[in-house]
Amino acid sequence: MIKILTICDSYKHFEEAIKEYEKRLWKKVEIVKLKPSKKDSVDEIIREETTIIKNYIEKDHSYKIVLSIAWKTFSTTSFLDLIEKKEQTFSTILFVIGWPFWLNYDELKSYIDLEISLSPMTFPHIEALLILLEQIYRIDTIRQGKSYHY
Repeated sequence: MIKILTICDSYKHFEEAIKEYEKRLWKKVEIVKLKPSKKDSVDEIIREETTIIKNYIEKDHSYKIVLSIAWKTFSTTSFLDLIEKKEQTFSTILFVIGWPFWLNYDELKSYIDLEISLSPMTFPHIEALLILLEQIYRIDTIRQGKSYHY
């Protein structure tokens, strides 16, 4: 099982595509949406959203991966290898996607197992969710021997 934890109000412009991947990945992926902070200052938002994420992940016993632009990237096949390797030890892999102001990583790093990047480019966080879902779907088709990944 793969869980994706994100802070968001809605999927807005990407809702149709996200729902399509959720349908295709039925029972293989769960998206957990946490409400964003309503604070006024960026510092308060970062502090509150970091606490929200921390409270969730410190109780979670899955393999935890945080997405950010500054970390290691993977090809689709190396991403598949990573997922398959971690599935041998963990029943759930949890991906964490922050929100526009990101999070206080220093406060979270003791709970995180791996940091990865989808690309050195910056994407809106909901678009990152969509890209991650597409890659999870892509590796699922590789596992099944389907031709989608070509």
